[in-house]
Amino acid sequence: MVAVDASALIHLRVSQRAVISLDEAAEAFRAADLGWLGEPASDVSSYLSRQTYRCDLRLPVHVIGHDVEFRKAAIVELGPLREGTGQLSLDITWRSATLAPLFPVFAGRLTVTADRIEVDGWYAPPGGRIGVAIDRALLGIAARRTAAWFLRLVAETLGSAAAGGEQQEQAEHDDQHRPQRAQLRNARDPA
Repeated sequence: MVAVDASALIHLRVSQRAVISLDEAAEAFRAADLGWLGEPASDVSSYLSRQTYRCDLRLPVHVIGHDVEFRKAAIVELGPLREGTGQLSLDITWRSATLAPLFPVFAGRLTVTADRIEVDGWYAPPGGRIGVAIDRALLGIAARRTAAWFLRLVAETLGSAAAGGEQQEQAEHDDQHRPQRAQLRNARDPA
């Protein structure tokens, strides 16, 4: 078993409003092939009742008046669907398909309710404690925005577009953790 330094783990919790039929969502997750997520990959996880897919995780960024999207080849695994009162949940992990030691590994839970989709878990930034410091300065924003992109993909697949204002909510969340970003935004867009 590999020992993990708990101080080198970062909590990631991102949610998005959505309008979802739980019955249709359960049917969609039970499908034999979740083509919307990517190409099915044969992996040892199939023996562990997990579905494994090769896909591109995306990081949308707005840079100097242009929307840019960075992509990273990844392996996404989904555990068995659990149905509870008013919610669906499943374990989820993602990791880089290439150059794995240079990118974070995420493990957590995807939860779907009639009005919200959420991913909640932990990731280990590369580089141990130095990676944690870099994550606090910059990479944490990338992790949250990638998770938000993933939630939008799930919401669209399950028949719901993101509720209005989600990108603004994400920006405000980033500003709470990075006050200098709020100052720059306010200076650029005085309201």
